[in-house]
Amino acid sequence: MNLILSKELQAYSLEVDELFKKSLLPWWDDIAFYRDEMTKDKSFGMLPAVVAAAYLNMGLERDQAIKMANIFRTMHMATRIHVMVKDDEEGQKTDQEMQFAILIGDYIFGKVLSLLHVYQVDKLLNTFATMMAEINEGLIKEYKSNGSLFDIVAQTRAPLYSSVFLTAAELANLPLELTKLYGLIGHNLGMALELKYVHGQNGLDYLEQAEQMLTQFAGTFTPDDLTLANLIQEIRS
Repeated sequence: MNLILSKELQAYSLEVDELFKKSLLPWWDDIAFYRDEMTKDKSFGMLPAVVAAAYLNMGLERDQAIKMANIFRTMHMATRIHVMVKDDEEGQKTDQEMQFAILIGDYIFGKVLSLLHVYQVDKLLNTFATMMAEINEGLIKEYKSNGSLFDIVAQTRAPLYSSVFLTAAELANLPLELTKLYGLIGHNLGMALELKYVHGQNGLDYLEQAEQMLTQFAGTFTPDDLTLANLIQEIRS
């Protein structure tokens, strides 16, 4: 997934990639199969741009945005590894492969918690725990085929995007009301992105809701970075 925005963020994305690899050593080579699978995941490809949009728009440091993009990518990969686990009837070659997938998925989930501490953003732990619970509940519903496409996207992918924006607002020390509002903006932008780029559906209603919510921030902060505006324009194009 190559957003037009990625041209501006090429160096940024490369730094995220380098940090992602460093974080998953010494198991980098062992998870080659899962890394290859993640290159097919459009959400995984879009995350760095979304984190940059949310964080730089809040006036947060570029280095912090890179670190948080790494955490969100790591979190998403752990979730997808668990989804990839299949039983013998579904084509898993051996019980050993299944065990490794579960173990490495759990390890990467643990790495997320470790990185929150290493990057000194432990205050975000509750937001991440809530996100994990929401996504896993959504995956259960998806597995049981219980819900429409919009419901499944809202519960399995949108929490990732809303949490990106929530954490940006938390680190920017916004008041609780505005923090929740920024999270809702992330939810709506995530829905618009996923529906358009992953499912080929029209998500303009969600985009318009996000834009309307952004008007409520007038006078609260005056970000110099245009990354969020460019992302919105990309979705609309």
